[in-house]
Amino acid sequence: MHRFVFSSRAAQPYGRMEIKALCEQSALRNAAGGITGLFLYDGARFLQALEGPDIPLFATIDRISRDPRHYDMTTIQSKTIGEREFHNWSMSQPLFGIGDDPGAYVARIVHDVRHVADAYIRAQFIGFASLARNARYRYE
Repeated sequence: MHRFVFSSRAAQPYGRMEIKALCEQSALRNAAGGITGLFLYDGARFLQALEGPDIPLFATIDRISRDPRHYDMTTIQSKTIGEREFHNWSMSQPLFGIGDDPGAYVARIVHDVRHVADAYIRAQFIGFASLARNARYRYE
Protein backbone atom coordinates (compact mmCIF):
# COMPACT_ATOMS: atom_id res chain seq x y z
CA MET A 1 0.00 0.00 0.00
CA HIS A 2 1.32 3.43 -0.92
CA ARG A 3 0.39 7.10 -0.40
CA PHE A 4 1.19 9.80 -2.93
CA VAL A 5 0.40 13.47 -2.25
CA PHE A 6 1.08 16.18 -4.80
CA SER A 7 0.22 19.71 -5.80
CA SER A 8 0.04 21.17 -9.29
CA ARG A 9 -1.12 24.24 -11.19
CA ALA A 10 -4.20 24.28 -13.38
CA ALA A 11 -3.44 24.78 -17.08
CA GLN A 12 -6.49 27.06 -17.25
CA PRO A 13 -9.37 28.01 -14.97
CA TYR A 14 -11.96 25.24 -14.70
CA GLY A 15 -15.58 25.74 -13.73
CA ARG A 16 -17.39 23.96 -10.93
CA MET A 17 -19.13 21.58 -13.35
CA GLU A 18 -15.85 20.64 -15.07
CA ILE A 19 -14.23 19.82 -11.74
CA LYS A 20 -17.27 17.87 -10.60
CA ALA A 21 -17.21 15.81 -13.83
CA LEU A 22 -13.47 15.19 -13.44
CA CYS A 23 -13.99 13.95 -9.88
CA GLU A 24 -16.91 11.71 -10.81
CA GLN A 25 -14.90 10.12 -13.63
CA SER A 26 -11.86 9.74 -11.37
CA ALA A 27 -13.95 8.22 -8.57
CA LEU A 28 -15.10 5.41 -10.85
CA ARG A 29 -11.58 4.72 -12.08
CA ASN A 30 -10.11 4.94 -8.58
CA ALA A 31 -12.71 2.62 -7.08
CA ALA A 32 -11.86 -0.01 -9.70
CA GLY A 33 -8.20 0.17 -8.65
CA GLY A 34 -8.85 0.29 -4.90
CA ILE A 35 -7.57 3.87 -4.73
CA THR A 36 -8.88 6.40 -2.24
CA GLY A 37 -7.91 10.00 -1.68
CA LEU A 38 -8.78 13.63 -1.27
CA PHE A 39 -8.75 16.25 -4.05
CA LEU A 40 -8.90 20.03 -3.67
CA TYR A 41 -9.03 22.75 -6.33
CA ASP A 42 -9.09 26.48 -5.67
CA GLY A 43 -9.36 27.92 -9.17
CA ALA A 44 -5.64 27.86 -9.91
CA ARG A 45 -4.08 24.98 -7.97
CA PHE A 46 -4.77 21.35 -7.22
CA LEU A 47 -3.85 19.38 -4.10
CA GLN A 48 -4.41 15.65 -4.08
CA ALA A 49 -3.71 12.65 -1.86
CA LEU A 50 -3.99 9.17 -3.34
CA GLU A 51 -3.68 5.86 -1.48
CA GLY A 52 -3.90 2.31 -2.67
CA PRO A 53 -2.17 -0.84 -3.87
CA ASP A 54 1.18 -0.09 -5.51
CA ILE A 55 0.50 -1.19 -9.10
CA PRO A 56 -2.83 0.62 -9.69
CA LEU A 57 -1.64 3.63 -7.69
CA PHE A 58 1.56 4.07 -9.70
CA ALA A 59 -0.40 3.63 -12.95
CA THR A 60 -2.79 6.36 -11.77
CA ILE A 61 0.09 8.68 -10.87
CA ASP A 62 1.63 8.11 -14.30
CA ARG A 63 -1.68 8.93 -16.01
CA ILE A 64 -2.19 12.04 -13.86
CA SER A 65 1.35 13.26 -14.54
CA ARG A 66 0.62 13.25 -18.29
CA ASP A 67 -2.75 15.01 -18.01
CA PRO A 68 -2.61 18.35 -19.90
CA ARG A 69 -5.13 19.96 -17.53
CA HIS A 70 -2.33 20.73 -15.10
CA TYR A 71 1.42 21.33 -14.90
CA ASP A 72 4.18 21.88 -12.35
CA MET A 73 3.30 18.68 -10.49
CA THR A 74 5.23 18.67 -7.21
CA THR A 75 5.47 15.61 -4.98
CA ILE A 76 4.71 16.40 -1.35
CA GLN A 77 4.86 12.82 -0.09
CA SER A 78 5.41 9.39 -1.59
CA LYS A 79 5.66 6.57 0.90
CA THR A 80 4.71 3.02 1.75
CA ILE A 81 1.91 2.93 4.32
CA GLY A 82 0.43 0.27 6.56
CA GLU A 83 -3.08 1.68 6.49
CA ARG A 84 -5.02 4.37 4.72
CA GLU A 85 -5.49 7.90 6.05
CA PHE A 86 -8.07 8.76 3.36
CA HIS A 87 -10.08 5.54 3.44
CA ASN A 88 -13.51 7.18 3.33
CA TRP A 89 -13.15 8.77 -0.08
CA SER A 90 -12.85 7.40 -3.59
CA MET A 91 -12.43 11.01 -4.69
CA SER A 92 -13.65 13.74 -2.39
CA GLN A 93 -13.73 17.21 -3.88
CA PRO A 94 -14.74 19.91 -1.45
CA LEU A 95 -15.34 22.75 -3.91
CA PHE A 96 -14.63 26.38 -3.15
CA GLY A 97 -15.61 29.08 -5.58
CA ILE A 98 -17.15 32.49 -5.97
CA GLY A 99 -19.95 33.02 -3.48
CA ASP A 100 -18.83 30.25 -1.14
CA ASP A 101 -18.25 31.00 2.53
CA PRO A 102 -14.47 31.01 3.13
CA GLY A 103 -14.78 30.11 6.81
CA ALA A 104 -17.11 27.21 6.06
CA TYR A 105 -14.67 25.89 3.44
CA VAL A 106 -11.75 25.85 5.87
CA ALA A 107 -13.94 24.30 8.57
CA ARG A 108 -15.00 21.56 6.14
CA ILE A 109 -11.39 20.71 5.27
CA VAL A 110 -10.40 20.71 8.95
CA HIS A 111 -13.30 18.32 9.57
CA ASP A 112 -12.44 16.11 6.57
CA VAL A 113 -8.80 15.63 7.62
CA ARG A 114 -9.34 15.41 11.38
CA HIS A 115 -8.54 11.68 11.43
CA VAL A 116 -5.41 11.96 9.29
CA ALA A 117 -2.67 10.93 11.71
CA ASP A 118 0.15 12.34 9.58
CA ALA A 119 0.29 15.93 10.88
CA TYR A 120 2.34 17.13 7.89
CA ILE A 121 -0.26 15.92 5.39
CA ARG A 122 -3.13 17.23 7.52
CA ALA A 123 -1.40 20.64 7.60
CA GLN A 124 -0.95 20.60 3.80
CA PHE A 125 -4.70 20.33 3.26
CA ILE A 126 -5.65 22.83 5.96
CA GLY A 127 -3.02 25.27 4.69
CA PHE A 128 -4.24 24.91 1.11
CA ALA A 129 -7.81 25.63 2.22
CA SER A 130 -6.70 28.62 4.29
CA LEU A 131 -4.81 30.12 1.34
CA ALA A 132 -7.70 29.39 -1.02
CA ARG A 133 -10.14 31.36 1.10
CA ASN A 134 -8.00 34.47 0.52
CA ALA A 135 -7.33 33.83 -3.16
CA ARG A 136 -8.42 36.14 -5.96
CA TYR A 137 -8.85 33.23 -8.32
CA ARG A 138 -11.90 31.48 -6.95
CA TYR A 139 -13.84 29.80 -9.69
CA GLU A 140 -17.49 29.72 -10.71
